[in-house]
Order: sequence, then C-alpha cells, then structure tokens
Amino acid sequence: MNLFGLSIRSVLRKRAKTVLLLLIIFITSAFIFAGWACKSASIQTQNESRQAIGASFRLEENEANRHERMGELSKLVGEGNGGEGGYYQEQLASGDWLIWTDNSFETLLMEDILRIAEVDGVEEVNITTANTVVNPVNFERIEDKDVDQSSDQRGVSLRGTLRMELDFDVQKGNIEVNEGRMVTPEDTDVCVVSREIADLNGLQVGDYLEFNNWKDRENSNVYQAEVIGIYTPINGITPIMYGDSYRSENIIFTDLSFPEKPEGNEGNPLYQYATFVVGDVNEYEAVKERIQAVDIGWERYDFLDNTGMSDTMKENFGELEKMSSLILILVCISGVVIICLVFLFWLKGRVHEIGIYLSLGRTKLSIIAQMLLEGVLVGCAAFLLATAASPMVSRGIVGYLVDCQAQVRTEDEQLNANMVLNGSLEGDKTEIVGITVEISGDVVFLSGVSVLGVIMIAIALSCISIMVQKPKEILSRMS
Repeated sequence: MNLFGLSIRSVLRKRAKTVLLLLIIFITSAFIFAGWACKSASIQTQNESRQAIGASFRLEENEANRHERMGELSKLVGEGNGGEGGYYQEQLASGDWLIWTDNSFETLLMEDILRIAEVDGVEEVNITTANTVVNPVNFERIEDKDVDQSSDQRGVSLRGTLRMELDFDVQKGNIEVNEGRMVTPEDTDVCVVSREIADLNGLQVGDYLEFNNWKDRENSNVYQAEVIGIYTPINGITPIMYGDSYRSENIIFTDLSFPEKPEGNEGNPLYQYATFVVGDVNEYEAVKERIQAVDIGWERYDFLDNTGMSDTMKENFGELEKMSSLILILVCISGVVIICLVFLFWLKGRVHEIGIYLSLGRTKLSIIAQMLLEGVLVGCAAFLLATAASPMVSRGIVGYLVDCQAQVRTEDEQLNANMVLNGSLEGDKTEIVGITVEISGDVVFLSGVSVLGVIMIAIALSCISIMVQKPKEILSRMS
C-alpha cells in the first residue's frame, strides 16, 4: 500500500486521537484566520460632531505642536518673567511658575485658512471661534439658583461663526433657528440667542444685548449686539465645561469678530475650527490632495476628515494592526507547542507500528513523511471547517479588539478632558457603527500557508525522537 493509503487508514483507525487533533488544528486555524482578517478589516466610525457636515474637512490646532512651540518660546524668554509670541511666564511669590498663552498663540491663522479656501473644489468655508465667556450687562442668563456659583464666571458663552448654517450644532440638528435668521458673513455686531434667554428677558428679534469683560464688570467697555434670531434646542448643545456659563441655554451665536471685543481682545481673535466644504463629493479625494499641497505650516495643524467616516481601521485604531500581528505570533507559537504535544502523545501509542514498519525495511524518513501527511490530511479537514467559521469568528475577535481600543480611547479622553485653553475643545464622541471583516483570497491563502507551516513544524519537532533513535532501540521497545 502506498504512503497516501497508509496515512488515510491510520487517520481513520485512530478516531479519538484524530478528532482531538482536528479540534486543535480547527481552533488554531480559526484564530490564524482572525489574525490575518484583522489586518484588512474596515472599521466604520461616526463622530457626533462631524457626521452631518457632509463632504468636508476640518482644520484645528495640533496639540503636540502647541507644546513644542511653548517649549521654544520658553527658551527665548529665559529663566525670568516675560513673554514672547503670545507665550507668558511669571514666577509667583510662592516660587511656582504661572504660565499662560493669549489668543495670538492659540488661534488658527487666518492667512492659512484663506489659502486653503482658494483651493479648487472648496465650495464654502466656515470659521468658528472658541467659546468665549463674557458678562451679560443688560439681561439675565439662565442659572441654577440651587448651585453654588462662586467658582463660575457668572457669564454667558459667545461662539463666533462665519456661517452659522455650517455650525456643528446646526448641522447635527441640535438647535433650530425658528425665529429671525442665522448669522452670515456680511453681519457685524449681531447675535442669535436661545429661546430660554429670550423668554426670561422678554427679548425679540431687533433688540440689543450688551456684553463686557467678566473679569472687570464695572470698568470694561460695553459692546452691543443686535438679536437677529432665536434658536430652540432640539437635542441641546453639549456643554464644554462645568458651570452655568457654559450650559447650552447660555450659548449665544455671534458674528465671527464679535467675541473678541467684550473679552478685551479686539483685533486678536481666537479661531478654533475651520471647516472646508467640498462642492462635488466625487472630487473629495482630489480636493483633499490639493489642500494638502498648499504651502502653509502644516505642522501647526490637524487636518481631519470631517465626514466622520474613516476608510481604514488604521486611521482610527492605530494599535489594532499591532494587536493582530501579536495574535498571529501567539497563536502560531501556541499551535506549534500544542500540536507537537498531541503528536508526541500519538507517537507514544504507535511504537509497535513504527517498529513493524522498520522491520519491513521502511526508512525513518518515510515513516516521518507518513506522519507529516497524516497531519496535513487532518489539517486540511480542520482548515475547511475553519474557513466556513472564519467570518463569524474573525468578526467577533475584531469586534472585541475594537471595543478594547475604544475603551482605552475613552479613558484617555476623560483623562485629557478640560486640559485645553478655556476648555474650548468640544467632546467629540466617536461611535463605532460598522465592522467589516472580509475573508478575501489573500486572507485564505496566508492563513493556509500559516496553518500548514504550524503543522509541519509541530510534527517535525515531535518526530525528533524517532530521528535520534536507532532502529534497534525502537524495536527493543516493542518487547
């Protein structure tokens, strides 16, 4: 009987051991499939602050570059008190250092925004200021009377915008202007207030509100803004910080240049976001390349896909590919070890069979070749079963890894909360809305090669005991 026939008979004859080996190789194959599938998985995410704006991009400050610039300016200032380029430091009587920055250091540069706005394919641009707390002079804000307000600025938040219709909360449907109109680029000294503030103060479209610096309520200049619209909260605006100054009802939308005036920084704005809307969705990638080719200091910024959807897993979960590689390595190593142990157990009960083969004149290499063929036959059956189960297993493992990554990201965001200037960065909640795991031909091929390699290495290692023993020693163990 030829080698193939002997291998099949041996596999069928030793049913219990064959089933055990089949199960182990099946589990190993399924995890190897998952490891390779993770590398090509597509993770779809949806960002509550970006999803509704459509085909657009967002420019914002890069936090790492911000720290680098602070370090460079600190060296220029030296060890004493002083400031440079919007960075300031002062040593207090206690010996501690007070460090702060002004708007000129933190803002997006208007010249850079305008250069990007000129790119072919960019249809509209919106600029949004950081929420600026100011003192309400001739009206009352919404306030929780039962809460201690001693640590609050006791003000309202102004949000300057170039085109209010493109504001995040308007696009998301969190608010709706149902009386009057929204802010446009042509407006100056105008505002849109919440229905709650309007009702509390008996305001109507056409009235004027007055604001000044909350740090100097008595002596700072007072600025007027005409109420051109009243908005009603649908889902509400998520507060960016604790305190009634930042609560949804106390957010007042203004024209782009107004917030800097009552704050005492006229001519020194703080632009936080710039949104660039693409006219033709089909030109999205081409417009992106044109924008990235614009000659500005890109190291200062983060340039984000403002659609809220990420094409590849790597863009959102950078550690997932590393975790996939780690899974592959661990599964392959553990597979080799376990299959090797199973075959050693298998060979231990086949001493008489091996001895008979040797007495019939078969070489040790032919016997080892039969063992390898038996392992490959069982492996093929296990691999076919694993291929059928791989989509479900891979999707479950990828989902688990993504959930772990998302939890880590959430914890990091909580640790970093309120660590930016004026607490001005909104909490962008990213939700996983789809996980696509495609078992492509490449994945099947790579998984098959990996499983075959594991089986061959494991069986080769287990057969070392046959190779190192002389035929006479093996035959003597038969007695």
